[in-house]
Amino acid sequence: MQNSGPNTVATAGMPAHRPYGPPLPTQYRDVRFQTVFFQVDPTRMQPFLPAPLTPHPTGLCVAFGIDVPFSSSYGPFHESGIQIQALFRDQPVFFNSHLYLDNVRAICAGRERWGAPKEYAEVHMEQNQNLLTCRTCQDGVEIMTLTTALGAPAQMADLMPMFPSYRLKSIPCADGPGEAVRQLVEAAPEDVTTHLLYRGEGTVSFAGTANSDLRAFAPVAEVAAFHQIASYTETYGRVVLDYLAEDA
Repeated sequence: MQNSGPNTVATAGMPAHRPYGPPLPTQYRDVRFQTVFFQVDPTRMQPFLPAPLTPHPTGLCVAFGIDVPFSSSYGPFHESGIQIQALFRDQPVFFNSHLYLDNVRAICAGRERWGAPKEYAEVHMEQNQNLLTCRTCQDGVEIMTLTTALGAPAQMADLMPMFPSYRLKSIPCADGPGEAVRQLVEAAPEDVTTHLLYRGEGTVSFAGTANSDLRAFAPVAEVAAFHQIASYTETYGRVVLDYLAEDA
């Protein structure tokens, strides 16, 4: 067996001699999820979806806030984001269009490996009595706010699905215009253990700046809200569509 040299690494990534993203799997413990399912005007969703995805006629979306107290790869962090229900080859899926985090290592690893649309932002989660609030601030502006009131305990069968979850992995060419990688990637947590699940009322509101405009997601109606605490494992995803291979 050959010894590993400076140009031989066990885990692919950047920098090549010491990838910034730790090897998988990653363990998450006692993570708090706040999710609000809502409906939008589906005709406003197409600009956020890569072909061949098309908006689902129901206009269903989900906004979420996540408080991660323990991650074996990245340490603690907060995260928020949006998923859009879409149709992929006539099958309903969700597309992860926006992700905001306050942990640089998790941002780099998620974008590089799965194509997760992660951006740096200040994500604040707080609880006042039975009300849980998640505020996402970017460039000093609050662009997304979730509120959920704890209702009654729920069963896993009551939890609305938000999978399969797709994201677009796009890496530009180094030697000119265009993309070196363009893939539709599916990723989801594994070995999920739910410690607590409540269903209640929820609201979500969006704002916009010249750098990040979320006003197209203005809800027509809120559908359901959940508060979940769970532990899980994060591992490799699956390439659903390799655009450049199909074009070859």
